[in-house]
Amino acid sequence: MNNKVIREFQTAIDNWYAQKGRHLPWRDTDDPYKILIAELLLQKTDVEKVKVVYEKFMHLWPTVQLLSKEDVSTISKVIHPLGLKYKASRLKATAEAIVRKFDGKVPETEDSLLKLPGVGRYIASAVECFAFNKPKAVLDTNIIRIFNRVFEIYSKKDRPRDDIHLWNMAQRLVPLNNTKKYNWGLLDFGALVCKSREPVCSDCILHNICLLWKERKWEKNS
Repeated sequence: MNNKVIREFQTAIDNWYAQKGRHLPWRDTDDPYKILIAELLLQKTDVEKVKVVYEKFMHLWPTVQLLSKEDVSTISKVIHPLGLKYKASRLKATAEAIVRKFDGKVPETEDSLLKLPGVGRYIASAVECFAFNKPKAVLDTNIIRIFNRVFEIYSKKDRPRDDIHLWNMAQRLVPLNNTKKYNWGLLDFGALVCKSREPVCSDCILHNICLLWKERKWEKNS
């Protein structure tokens, strides 16, 4: 993959996001606590459900200190629409760890973030990027699918999200400037256009470089 293709990919995602990106409440803040909570709530959960729960959650526990003192049962009732009962205890444990180990402040580095309950590489990178403006890649199922289709790059791992080669590729594609909007664009593009089922190829802005599109076009013309 040469630099020209990388620039074209970055530009296409940036332009698409500017026109069609989703408006989500946790994208309107730079507060590391609010961003971390959003990422924890989003794990294995539908975005639309999280939007409703997130607003109520932040109204009740606007600071990590308040969350750390709350009963798990109360937290569980608020996030019940999301399912996954373990999330309530994990959210409280994460808040307690931040208060106890980091003086009530969400840490800025990947190594420190990974010490928090429920935080893996994706959430650590997301917090670094979205809260602390670091040029860090994020890699989830949606983004991996884009890489599969556009660049025909696949993982041999049972859990592609843990594949260091995919992470390295994702990091290579990240622009040094405007990283947040680029990453948001990738996440939204994978969710709304390059979907797992019935991708909207007719509305895709990556036709010029997408290997899957070129193969489909060739098949239609043959």
